[in-house]
Amino acid sequence: MKKDSCTKYLNPFKKRLIVGPIFKLIEAIFELIVPILMARIIDIGIKNSDKIYVYKVGAIIIILGILGLGSSLVCQFNASRASQGYGTDLRNAIFTKINKLSPKELDSVGSDALINIMTNDVNQLQLAVAMLIRLVVRAPFLVIGSLVASFIINYKVGFIFLALIVLISIILYVIIRTSSVKYTKVQNKLDDLSVVTSENLKGSREVRGFAMQDKEEKRFAIYANEYQKEAISIARISSLLNPLTSIVTNFAIIAILYFGGKLVSIGELTQGEVIALVNYMNQILLALIVVSNLVVIFTKAFASLKRCDKLLALETSIKDGELNAEFSEEDVIKFDNVTFAYGDLTKPALENLNFIIKNHSTVGIIGSTGSGKSTIVQLIERFYDPTEGTVELNGKDLKEYSQESLRKSIGMVHQKAILFKGTIRSNLLMANPNASEEEMLAALKTSEAIDFVNDKGGLDAEVEENGRNFSGGQKQRLNIAIALVKQPKLLILDDSTSALDYITDAKVRKAIKEYSKNMTSIIISQRASSIKDADEIIVLDDGKIQGIGTHHQLLENCPIYQAICASQENRGEQNA
Repeated sequence: MKKDSCTKYLNPFKKRLIVGPIFKLIEAIFELIVPILMARIIDIGIKNSDKIYVYKVGAIIIILGILGLGSSLVCQFNASRASQGYGTDLRNAIFTKINKLSPKELDSVGSDALINIMTNDVNQLQLAVAMLIRLVVRAPFLVIGSLVASFIINYKVGFIFLALIVLISIILYVIIRTSSVKYTKVQNKLDDLSVVTSENLKGSREVRGFAMQDKEEKRFAIYANEYQKEAISIARISSLLNPLTSIVTNFAIIAILYFGGKLVSIGELTQGEVIALVNYMNQILLALIVVSNLVVIFTKAFASLKRCDKLLALETSIKDGELNAEFSEEDVIKFDNVTFAYGDLTKPALENLNFIIKNHSTVGIIGSTGSGKSTIVQLIERFYDPTEGTVELNGKDLKEYSQESLRKSIGMVHQKAILFKGTIRSNLLMANPNASEEEMLAALKTSEAIDFVNDKGGLDAEVEENGRNFSGGQKQRLNIAIALVKQPKLLILDDSTSALDYITDAKVRKAIKEYSKNMTSIIISQRASSIKDADEIIVLDDGKIQGIGTHHQLLENCPIYQAICASQENRGEQNA
């Protein structure tokens, strides 16, 4: 399989990548002609006091300037269209790639690194494309053209130009080689800094609640100083470019004036030609300054290119199947000797699980924190594949089904409720774009969300970023409504009423039970009261099944379930 690459997204802009530099080349040709015309004005027009000649040649210079401006504008237009289009296409491709990756790959890269790649790295590549069109052809052409012109005027002076170009090329090579590796380090340090920033923004209440501001400020300062150290190291190297090129070029101008004066005195050069040579040297100076800046831009872009290419080359560990997911058999979901471990962890999160979930049944899963309850759900949704064993749907391995059809059949409600910026209506329609207003209101009523939704203005009430204008319990109830309006074949509630009081929790459970009669339901909870009416209850402890049965059966033969119920009964939870 051919690996995806950032450069392929330049293909739609091939014409602009050609047309833009051509017009910039035309502008550069006009610039190279101007010093020769100026020499003519001095050597012929001024020397002979021929005003008409001066005006004619001056008019030609003005016309060349106007044509050069027009050529430059055409180039700028193409550069802008190509760079912005490329950046947009690449950003879309990266976003699409991220959506195709499994949680395993996303965890390995990190969310903050992904954000940096989509913003900072793509911006660097976008800038590089713009500079590629505008300056990469023009700057070297001016250098080479000025060198050729100097040899045409006088080959002796031409060697001064040649020596200058060779010397500056060596300087550029050394600086490129030294700085290219460091730019990757700088990007990695920026990722680390972003992680710390993100953690503190997301956990700001916890940081304040545990009075950890001073500790976090010190931790941030450590990462900021590490980033500063690498950035300063790069800046020191990059800052040498302009001064070194300017010093070398200025020495070359002094040499031209010195040797040019001698050649004028013996008749090998004219005064106009000396002025032309100085102009060519200034053009080389400006072009080399541009080249030195391009070195910095392209060195950064190369580091960004490697990071983007590495992300685009990532292959998801979850391969898609071809079958459409259907919930038609009696034994709809089966775990057959399933063992699963996250990443490189030696201790499995789940170990040797065997159970069957029947169609249209309600199954409760209970256990302490870290017992593996949510991991079971992630295997059913195929966010991960088992390390050993198989998870089957209708007698076939889940790997044989397309992920899209599988997840379209599942209504999932996580403990950590997520809402998207927009309205309550737009959040509900994300799950089911064809849902009618009656269906949305019915789902809100079932999830006990209808009252506060009406208080906030109904379905078109605003949802702020991350649903911050709703409480934790309100967000959970809205998430339940989103899952219900989807009308899934399999409804999964992963501790999704943990933020609700026991009375509201009981109301929601009762309403969901009535609403989901034709669904297969999995209810994950740490509360025995939330799952005691399930057709079957699975008790987990440390990733292993400790008991399977009804509430009454487990009370008789499962010590762990007995302990859970006893502890919650003492707190008055069982009667909720």
